[in-house]
Amino acid sequence: MSLTFQQVVEGARAKTGGLPDPDCDSWREGLEILLKDHANQQRLTERGWASVRNRYVDCLAERMVVDDYHRRHPELASQPIERPVFILGMPRTGTTMVSYLMESDPANRTMLRWEAYNLAPPAAPGALRTDPRCLAEVAKDEMILKAAAKVAAAHFEPGDSPTECVHLLAQDFRSLMLAVVTTTPTYHDWLLFTDMASAFEHRKRAMQIMQSTNPGRWVLKMPSDSLFVRQIFKTFPDARVIWTHRDPYAAAASAFGMRGASRPFSEVDAGADYMRRHFPLQFALHLSRPLEVSKERPQDFYHLYYDSLIADPLAEMQRVYSWLGDDWTEASERAMRGWLSDNPQNKHGKHVYSFEEWGLTKQDMEPYFSDYLRAHPVERTKA
Repeated sequence: MSLTFQQVVEGARAKTGGLPDPDCDSWREGLEILLKDHANQQRLTERGWASVRNRYVDCLAERMVVDDYHRRHPELASQPIERPVFILGMPRTGTTMVSYLMESDPANRTMLRWEAYNLAPPAAPGALRTDPRCLAEVAKDEMILKAAAKVAAAHFEPGDSPTECVHLLAQDFRSLMLAVVTTTPTYHDWLLFTDMASAFEHRKRAMQIMQSTNPGRWVLKMPSDSLFVRQIFKTFPDARVIWTHRDPYAAAASAFGMRGASRPFSEVDAGADYMRRHFPLQFALHLSRPLEVSKERPQDFYHLYYDSLIADPLAEMQRVYSWLGDDWTEASERAMRGWLSDNPQNKHGKHVYSFEEWGLTKQDMEPYFSDYLRAHPVERTKA
């Protein structure tokens, strides 16, 4: 089987009812590389080919929708994104928990999962969780949990909960999500070093649409922002960064397990060789790039340690709020206590992981983490 560039474009045009192609061609390069990788690797199953087709069509179609909405509402382009907060770090370092806690505070605004591919028109004021598109996504949650129980044990996002901006960057076909779910070696390495300006500009335009009806101070979570941390400040000059820290050996082993559990959905197997060859460098860059930028801009980074977060989440969040200069209110604390009560650890099952099942050892990973551990001697755990 195969998938062509033209099939993706025609699928997106049909899905949008014939909207014009995006306003610029930045999305083309990434899509072309992905399609060449799929053709060269020939690892996708029949279900996998259908899955990537649907994913790429959805990404391009939503890009068309966003550009069309901005053409019809040109005033949005002048609306500022003020003091956004970006939560980043290696995968599996607590970014999700921080994001959910902060989103539970009504003062903060995040992108909910249902919004990622339903950006325009935006939800009516106050209707973020009652919009019919939201209810439709929430209705799928039980099916997702049953179909992917092992993946859900590691990471599950309800339709009405915060999600990662990987989906927005994917609409410019510059997203780590697209490099980890299938075997795309050229795309993976290209992404680590390509110019991300167009993807971040699209992200900003999407945020301008969403905040036009439901405003708030943006709090956005995406571990892979670590790879593109310089672009954060180029696109959002007054941004603040919460960098989550955890034993990188435990985080990497957990990430291998989570990603490996999802990949057989589309491919002939988990692709352990691909992960061993490409993911260690990616994890190292998740650490080295924010390490470098945080030294240049220490005032813009809050260092949040996983063990402190787990030991006393509310105390850690109070410190975050103090650093941001935000008010810590009774309503904030009550909302976060409520989320913690409703979401105990291992709610969807225990995530068990180890390096050994992927043919790696801690010794194999030491060179990738040594510089980071000299700067941040995090508490070590068993992986």
